Amino acid sequence: MDHNKNRSKQIRKKIAETNFRYNRFLLLRYLLAVFFFVNLYWVLASLLSKAHLAFIISLLLLIVCGFAISEHVKLYGDESDHVLMKLHYNRIYHLFQLVVNSCLFIIAITNLGFEEMYPFLINNFQTRLLIICIVLLGIVCGWSCLYRIHVISQRKDKYYQYIKKYKKSIS
Repeated sequence: MDHNKNRSKQIRKKIAETNFRYNRFLLLRYLLAVFFFVNLYWVLASLLSKAHLAFIISLLLLIVCGFAISEHVKLYGDESDHVLMKLHYNRIYHLFQLVVNSCLFIIAITNLGFEEMYPFLINNFQTRLLIICIVLLGIVCGWSCLYRIHVISQRKDKYYQYIKKYKKSIS
């Protein structure tokens, strides 16, 4: 009976630590999901409106996002604290998304190429203002993700501190 109780306690400790480690990436996972669905919508809208350049760019974003998502699946249960290389595609994806969003910001402000990137939208001030706001939000989210990846890789995130305290308390 004592053996089963100890075993059960060990399993609970292991699961708690695994969840602490996985929660370090919570913001990254949620924002990646948001970017995935925004880019999926852009792929479909571009495909239906025959916007070839927008379709290619959004499809590339979606493909790289798929690789980044697969990295998160592999992270569950990973006990290593060296995560920078394990978030390689995440960094690439967010950098790529930042570059695309920066270009879309310039397009929306200057109105050069707006119809080519958004043929499914009406080209007026209100629409461009909406696109500017969405793209700026995407830029802020992208920078937040890159900063979060940096903080996690430096082991300066609050979840890493929780893990250290938790390990100390159970030992």
